[in-house]
Amino acid sequence: MSHDLAGKRIFVLEDEVLIAMEATEALERLGAVVVGPVHRLEKGLEIARTEAMDAAVLDVNLGGSYSYPVAEILRQRGIPLVFATGYGGALEEVADALVIDKPYSREQLGGALAKVLSGEGPAEPPAAMEPPGDISV
Repeated sequence: MSHDLAGKRIFVLEDEVLIAMEATEALERLGAVVVGPVHRLEKGLEIARTEAMDAAVLDVNLGGSYSYPVAEILRQRGIPLVFATGYGGALEEVADALVIDKPYSREQLGGALAKVLSGEGPAEPPAAMEPPGDISV
């Protein structure tokens, strides 16, 4: 199944450069316009506050910082998001958000974004988010 994201502006926040490049390529093949990718929390916060976007894909752990403040800004702006993480099922703190596990395929990424953009899936994280325990990615 192909997920057409034609013209949708998708923000990518991912600290691993190779993963960010792969996500960018996958999104562009699906027709999206990529905002970023951004690799650090500070820049992510700036983009989340100022850039026009339709949805976002956020890595949870950005080199020891967590993307939850970015998610909160996006939630306040009404922008749907997907968390991408290597934490898997250990992310109880974001149980109300759509989470895809790394490594993910273009199909999984496109499907998750199509779901949140259509309003079928969780479009925002829970109100209170805490970093996961002692799990490193």
